[in-house]
Amino acid sequence: MGPQKNLPLLALSFVLSSQLVAQEPQPDPSEQPSPKPPVPVAKLAALTATASNHISVPKASFGKEFLISASVIPQVVSPTSTALAGKVVRFELFPDGVDLYESTSGLVVTDELPSRRLLTTFPIVSEDAQNVVIDFNAGMRRVFNEVWHTAGGRFNSSAGTRSLEITLSRIFEVKTLGDELIVRQSVQARDRQMDPNREDRYEMRYFISPYVPGDLKTKENDLRAARYVRFFETHALLEPKTGRSTSKITLFDIRKPVVIHYSANTPADYEDAVRDGILYWNRAFGKEVIQVEKAPEGVTAPDARYNIVQWVPWDTAGFAYADLLVDPKTGQSLHGQAYIHSAFAVVGRARVRSQLRAMRVAGEGKLNAYRQSQSESGHREDGHGLSLSKDGERGGGILSPAHSCDLDPGEFARSFAVGLEAILSEESLDENSTKRISQDYVRAVIAHEVGHILGLRHNFAGSLECTMTRKELDDWFKAYTKDDQTPVSEERVSTSSIMEYTGLKASVYAGAQIRKTKGALPHDRATIRWGYLDDTEAMDKKLLFGTDQDATVYGDVLPGDYGVEPVLSAYGSIGELLRTLPNSLIETFISAKAPEDVRDRRPLEMVDLRTDQYVARLSVELTRMLSWFKAGTRSLRVEKAFSFTGELNEKELLQAHWKALNEQVERLGGVDRAVFGFLPVDLKLDLKTEPKEVESVERLDAQKMTERLSKLLESPNYETFVGLDDKTHSFTKEEKALILERGKKFFEEFEKRVLKAACQTFENTRRDLGVRASESVGEDDIVAKLERRFQEFSKELILKRNEEQRRRGKVDKAYVEVADFKYDLETRLAAARVLSDNNGSFKGWAVEAKADLHKQLKEAVEGSLNIQNFKDFQESILSRPLRDWFLNQQSVLALLPAKKMGPPAPMPNTSGAPH
Repeated sequence: MGPQKNLPLLALSFVLSSQLVAQEPQPDPSEQPSPKPPVPVAKLAALTATASNHISVPKASFGKEFLISASVIPQVVSPTSTALAGKVVRFELFPDGVDLYESTSGLVVTDELPSRRLLTTFPIVSEDAQNVVIDFNAGMRRVFNEVWHTAGGRFNSSAGTRSLEITLSRIFEVKTLGDELIVRQSVQARDRQMDPNREDRYEMRYFISPYVPGDLKTKENDLRAARYVRFFETHALLEPKTGRSTSKITLFDIRKPVVIHYSANTPADYEDAVRDGILYWNRAFGKEVIQVEKAPEGVTAPDARYNIVQWVPWDTAGFAYADLLVDPKTGQSLHGQAYIHSAFAVVGRARVRSQLRAMRVAGEGKLNAYRQSQSESGHREDGHGLSLSKDGERGGGILSPAHSCDLDPGEFARSFAVGLEAILSEESLDENSTKRISQDYVRAVIAHEVGHILGLRHNFAGSLECTMTRKELDDWFKAYTKDDQTPVSEERVSTSSIMEYTGLKASVYAGAQIRKTKGALPHDRATIRWGYLDDTEAMDKKLLFGTDQDATVYGDVLPGDYGVEPVLSAYGSIGELLRTLPNSLIETFISAKAPEDVRDRRPLEMVDLRTDQYVARLSVELTRMLSWFKAGTRSLRVEKAFSFTGELNEKELLQAHWKALNEQVERLGGVDRAVFGFLPVDLKLDLKTEPKEVESVERLDAQKMTERLSKLLESPNYETFVGLDDKTHSFTKEEKALILERGKKFFEEFEKRVLKAACQTFENTRRDLGVRASESVGEDDIVAKLERRFQEFSKELILKRNEEQRRRGKVDKAYVEVADFKYDLETRLAAARVLSDNNGSFKGWAVEAKADLHKQLKEAVEGSLNIQNFKDFQESILSRPLRDWFLNQQSVLALLPAKKMGPPAPMPNTSGAPH
């Protein structure tokens, strides 16, 4: 869902409303008297448009407060909007122009010292007794690029002072809707600091109306509640005299219905899904607060009159996103928009295949550009502003916005591709089942984005309170693709919150729950009732909650993961990758043989199978699994039991983390199965105990993978298949032979690269949790077992010979032939580095192992070259092939020092006193 930072993720526009009304929070609407109607407020004179797209300001309005806000709409790829923060301003008349000043209320600690915060000056076009006509275009030469929300709740004195320069612009439309003035301005913008030579084109859409503060009393994200629930917040303001920072959460006035429209271009097959996703939140409120209507033809987001869920026809985007306009003073939500792309409408195998190809391209191609753009643009996670990025990867030019859904686009694309691969691996998949899957997925996506409109933050801890194991979810999904009668229940949940980023299967299950049940997910209900009704269920039940900034703190608060136990989750992801790998290769060949457009067709012999992305995926999951052996890795689920975390209870925290890790490893059947069971290396492992709650992962075997590939090619799914062009195809006998040949090479290379990646992961795995928790090094705990296997693993990779691959050359004048080692030098060096002292449970954990390996390798090398027969051996007596081989072994030996004999050297005397 939004899953964050490019390919368009969340972006939105805000629109201004002239009436701000409010309500007092209510514990339970069923026990409360009917709320009083809002107090009427005298209307202020509004701005009006002139025939020449200038703005007429009534003289009676000078010195009065107006609310002005804007949407930034890129004019390339996808013209969807991004909201900027609203400002309370006033116009003041001078002989040579009209100044625009921002209200300093909340920006200074006292009004007894005069202050004037100038934003810009507009030239006067004409003037009469009642009105002054100004040239808005000539005055608005900057984009004040402060986004609408903040994550910190701290007052930032520089907020609102950063801006983008407009080098060229034109006002092409000015119109009024009630008391609201809408100004549309085409601009060329640039960031003088980040990339002064680059300009991109945008529409700036301004909304200006008299500021009528409402009586809605929102509240702060207080410290007690913030651990269990969070809403978006306005930018912090200063309280008079004390200077305390105060930030309000964003809430709609629910004394009247909150009407959300869905755009008229929404496909008929998805209207019910969109409506269901919008109305889902009434279940959390416990009454009808949300109403849904179809927007009139021609009405698109952003629009001053409607909250809109906008369908965007863009099949390769793969993102939904939402945004909100709020009163910067009170926190009252005025208007929101959500965008959903047609990428989620995947009906039929052809469409699924097309999306899989698009997500693969996005996952591989966007990630590096995205990371580079974030690094170069100085992207800010605190919500203080937009910046110009180098690459414009949002499909929106150089602006790199911060939104309520802000997921790494490459990561989302790869996650979505994993889900699509899982769908395609189901033999029962047909048009009906893919339509059902996509419609339920859309239900979950829409509910997620409407949750943002209602003010809710992400909850990446939702999966930590799921009540279905990964295996149960897999089994449910397999049955669900065959039969829509597969049951779902309110008690069995794949996440506690629709505000989580879950994988495709978990999202589809949540969507099916929305369609088939009447309840809300537990954390969604508690969050809505805390924010809007002052209910304390989230705190009382200590529901797990972790939002965007928590994802960098806790190892189990992750977008896209699944399950209560993070070690089991990582193991399950590795299994899913390996099980679907042969299918993935076939899909790659299908995309070449039968693309959407015949002009993109490629001969199968031109298909380049790369292992990189698959090795990276496996390596990421293995790294996540082993990260829990590190004392510094924190678990939100574990720390839930503690009222605070700090120095005073550090030991108890470490012991709790250690206990949780041992329990997870035991559920997987022990260290051998969890860490080494799937690796393609010959070790004597104890695999008697099968894992619980997750399917066992078989050892990676290139030959078995090739056999599976061969069977799949002859299976009904691939004997004939529907291509991306929606036509039926089949592989010829020659093409199948080519696929098998390429597949065999791919799996063999994949094995090698997986081992190399595993070595690099093992080398960097810090294993100090057990020592820190127990305050001693264990003799036979899971860390000791892990490190013994590391030693055996390294020995196998370093010493294993390949008798079929031999080196021939001369030693002095004699011809010698030596068997080469099975694994390449880079892998063997990586295996030697696994035994480094740096991250072991104690410094000397591998001293004996390294010494033994040194001895065995040295003897093997010298024996192969008959070095013992030379009194004074010099490498110069070796011919070139053998010298190269010999020096390679020396580089490995250098990483495996022989054990020093004798007692340890005495400690140096640093006291200055005689011994």
